[in-house]
Amino acid sequence: MKLPRYLQIALLATCALVLYSLLGDEADEPIPLAVVHRAATPSAVDISPTASSLQKQGFVDLFPSATKPLKPTSEQESMHKAPVVAIVQEPLVPRLPFNLVGSWWSDGQRALMLQQGSQHWIICKKCRAPQRVWIGMPLNKDWQLKSVSTDSLTFLWLPQMREQRLPLGDMKYEPTFKDAKYKNVK
Repeated sequence: MKLPRYLQIALLATCALVLYSLLGDEADEPIPLAVVHRAATPSAVDISPTASSLQKQGFVDLFPSATKPLKPTSEQESMHKAPVVAIVQEPLVPRLPFNLVGSWWSDGQRALMLQQGSQHWIICKKCRAPQRVWIGMPLNKDWQLKSVSTDSLTFLWLPQMREQRLPLGDMKYEPTFKDAKYKNVK
């Protein structure tokens, strides 16, 4: 096998640099570090650091946050303030990855067709479909069918056990064709 010219040159340069780094004249001596000793001061014993005490100690915040340190207040000011209530945001539940693509009725039983990408499921209680799903069965690793009602399907997002509903729209009831007019064509 013959290497192209540019690869031969790159290989030769790499070998030369490796040999230079191994056989170089530089001795690998450790760099001496200066050790700084500080005497204990009363400000170093503070339990809650403030901006001024941190600056006195020579503290540098390498990862500053958006919140500023609180200024020390007197006891009278803190007694008159209302308690601070923390607002906890609930984690967001992802959008349902399923689409309801159809339904059909047979012997008074409704069967619903659910789709996620190229995968399909049939939601029915007594049918013999190979991809049949009913209450309590998982659809994928994150979603499980929790309940089937006349107007919606309820899914459970398994990572945080949160429910999400999929409305059935016009697939609630068996369609009737009493308004349809059929003409006999001869």
